[in-house]
Parts: sequence; C-alpha cells; structure tokens
Amino acid sequence: MRVFRSGNSSEARERLAFLGAEGADLEAFLRELRTLIVLAPAELAVASPLPLYRFLAGRGIPVLRGKSRLIFSVSTPDVLAGWPASEPWGGVLRLAAGSIARYSTSAFRVPIPDGVLELAGTPLVMGVVNVTPDSFSDGGAYRSSEEAAERGLEMEAQGASILDVGGESTRPGSRPVPADEEMRRVIPVIRRLAAKAKAAISVDTTKAAVAKEAIAAGARIVNDTSALADDPAMSSVVRESGAAVVLMHRRGAPATMQEAPRYDSLFDELLTELSDRIDAATGAGIDRDRILVDPGIGFGKRLCDNLALHRHLDELRVLGRPIVFGPSRKSFIAALTGASPSEREFGTAASVAAATMNGAHVVRVHGVKEMREVVQVADAIRRASPC
Repeated sequence: MRVFRSGNSSEARERLAFLGAEGADLEAFLRELRTLIVLAPAELAVASPLPLYRFLAGRGIPVLRGKSRLIFSVSTPDVLAGWPASEPWGGVLRLAAGSIARYSTSAFRVPIPDGVLELAGTPLVMGVVNVTPDSFSDGGAYRSSEEAAERGLEMEAQGASILDVGGESTRPGSRPVPADEEMRRVIPVIRRLAAKAKAAISVDTTKAAVAKEAIAAGARIVNDTSALADDPAMSSVVRESGAAVVLMHRRGAPATMQEAPRYDSLFDELLTELSDRIDAATGAGIDRDRILVDPGIGFGKRLCDNLALHRHLDELRVLGRPIVFGPSRKSFIAALTGASPSEREFGTAASVAAATMNGAHVVRVHGVKEMREVVQVADAIRRASPC
C-alpha cells in the first residue's frame, strides 16, 4: 500500500485527481482530510459483502474511490492498528497500519562489517570516486590509483562519510567492462582508502567477483545499480560478507535504458519493483537491516520521472529502508539548464536540497565540500521549530 502526507488541500487535490478521484466525492474527502493518505488496491473495495469503503466510512474515516485505488486518510497509524484482525477487514487494516508505520520511520542503524551506519540525523554524504576512463562527469580524472585514493581522502576531509569507488561507467549508452579490468581499476584504490580512511568504503559494481575482491580489500557496502539482478552470485557474496547493500531501481541496462523509458504510474511501478528486489535479497538470506534503496535518478527515467522523484521522494519511506539519492551532475539538470557536466553544481545543489528536505538518508555527489554545506542548511531548515 502506498502512503504519503496529504500536504495542503491544493496539493492533495492535484495528486488525488491524478489517481482518478473527482467531483463532489473528492471535495467532500478534502474537507475531512487527515495528515496521511493511504492508497489501497481497488479490489479491496468490492471483495466482500461489506466493502472496505463502507466499513471505513462507517467508522468516520474519510474514504474515496480512485480509478485504480481505494483512498483513505488517517491521522496516525494507531487509528488502524488497534482493530482486531478478527473484525471485518481487520487484517487488511493491520497491513495498512504496517505500511504507515514503515512510512513514519525515519531513523535507521545499518550494520556493516566492523561498524554501523547511523542514519538518524543529517543525511550522510557519499563521495563519488570514479576510476573509469569514460564516466560522464569525471572519467579519466585520475592518472593512478594513488591519485584516486588521495581524492577520496580529500572528500573524507571535506565531510564524506562514505566513499563510493566505481570502475565501470553506468552512464546512458555505456557498455560493460570485463570483471578483471574492473578489479584492476578499483581494488588498489579501495585497498589504499581502507588503510587510511575512517569513512565507510563502498564499491559501485554489479559483478559478484568484483564485489568479493572489493570487500576483501576493505569495502563495507556494495552499491549495485541492478539491485542484485545482473549477477546471480551477488546475493551470496553480500550475505556471506556481512556488507550492506544499496538496491537501486533501474529499467533496462545502461546501454539502452534511456532509449524509450515509460511508466503508466511511476510510483506504483517503482515501489513494486523495489519491494520485489528487497524480497529477493531477504529471500537470499541478506538481513533486511543491511539494505538501503535508491530510486535510480537517470536510470531508465524521463525528465518528468526524475522531477517527480524529487518532489515525492518521501513515498519511498513505505519500503521501510533508508533512501540513497544520487542526482549529481546528471543529464536531467542539463535538460533544464543546458549546463555541461562540469557546470552542473548549482543544479546538483538544488536537487540535493530537495532530496534532503524530502527524506533522503544518503546523498551521492561529486562535489563533497559544496554539497555537504547544502545538506547541512537544507536539513536545518527541514528541522526548524515553529516560532
């Protein structure tokens, strides 16, 4: 079930109209609007002699039919959690209460080998250390593993809590590289960083062989843009190592993902697909506590999708896992501003600020010093007390 904050009545009207609600029923619903809106599958409205619609309305809960959802609004999860499962619809409402509880959880402790990622306050900054000749932004920037490692240490000094080392470009149109070449690029850098840095080291790869060697060299997080789907052996590497894993949403492979992406309902599809990948990971024996999720800005997404992910990022909280957000210097910024990759820091700053305001736990960026300040200010604004 999807959950999101209702916001003001104008914003709620816009979102509910998109979901197919209209007319006098919509206006009546808005007059009784509560803090949270829950979207339940439409079949629940007609699956019993006592439809859920009538059941909710009879208990004073605002309820509305959309084109493919039953929509209702509550103030807190307690409104639903107290109903016995034996009552009509009690089991369904407990599921809804669970969705609301996950949505309402904002603090996480993610265990990693020899430590823990504390994700309860200001979002962490993940610095990008690309050891590739063809990455869209900084490909070929480092002439040696020593230079790449020194850049990582500089990022740590500037405020990066995580250093994400990648040896294969995933830009749109890119092609995979052999595992041995990817290891040749990243393992020396990871080894040098692990010897000197206090920041957690992450390896950005979809290959189990690369992840295994990277973890042996000191990586503590696997950042997999395929969400463990590209390599069947990746799940066991993560499980056996105790590393944390970032499951990113992606449509298609990097070589083709931006040719014609399409969604009928972005958040319905994205949440379903990420939920399936979480289930696949836990089914393979990976502890749920070690999973983070990433909506995959620019990975099989249209401009409208990328913008919607910024505006409604909080909807990913219903997955019950911390959110990683990686917009740095990506082409959606150029679509809006015309800026080249090296000139997209201000656009990136706006994106990072929006993500921070809307619930990101980790932001993945190239310009650590600048984006750390953006995160600090945006988070302070988000947490500001009434006055």
